[in-house]
Amino acid sequence: MAALAEKTVKLNHGTSRYLEQGEGEPVILLHGVAIAGGADDWRPALELLGTGHRFLAPDFITFPPGDTAENLDAFPYLTDFVREFQDALGLKKSHIIGATMGGWIAGLFGYESTHRVHKLVMTGNPGFHGAANNRLSNFQAPDADAVRAAIDKVAPMLSEGEREKIAAAKSARLAEPGYADAHGAMMKTMADGAKRERFNLRRRLPSITVPTLLLLGRGDPTSEQADELQAMLPDAQVVIVEEGAHQVHYENAGEFSKAVLDFLG
Repeated sequence: MAALAEKTVKLNHGTSRYLEQGEGEPVILLHGVAIAGGADDWRPALELLGTGHRFLAPDFITFPPGDTAENLDAFPYLTDFVREFQDALGLKKSHIIGATMGGWIAGLFGYESTHRVHKLVMTGNPGFHGAANNRLSNFQAPDADAVRAAIDKVAPMLSEGEREKIAAAKSARLAEPGYADAHGAMMKTMADGAKRERFNLRRRLPSITVPTLLLLGRGDPTSEQADELQAMLPDAQVVIVEEGAHQVHYENAGEFSKAVLDFLG
């Protein structure tokens, strides 16, 4: 029985941190766009998901405390990051779970690399509508207090000292010359309207043949399209979290984790 551990892996761009818990079939969890959260946003769910699978939650490239790189086009680079992460850990195939931005990347991954996916879970996914997001193009690095508040929100199970250590490591990287600039430049590519339309998931859904779960909060706009999206996918289920919205993976971690475990089997 493997408890939650923080590890690092060497990839093409440098080092990325990831959280690992459990043993068995690998499950990769892809986080949302909030730079202060990253993989740590999965801590509430991981606390409930248990150790019956090998859960792996990486920080995407340009998310602290890992390394960054310049001239990154978000959609193709983040999708390829998942393949490289699998390769580095010797994984031929895994379950893929994506939340918000990570849900969009999970969908692209399921389309491009179906042979690498056992089952797919997407939640809070802007990739189904591709609406504009000006917030991404106007990225501002959070200050140390905001980073600490984000960690306090998703990691209350940790001691104050542990939360402070995580927040300090993230803030230190964000303060390095060029780090936040590289992240902001990548976010601008994700905010670009033409790219959001180009990488929209709708035309890709019929080609995603693996078992797929759309795990949606009732308060998220995607839930209004649930029936339509399910009909596009060859093998899909839908679960609606009635009290949830966009961030069900940590705001409704209990219902989220139960639905995921039921689906993975």
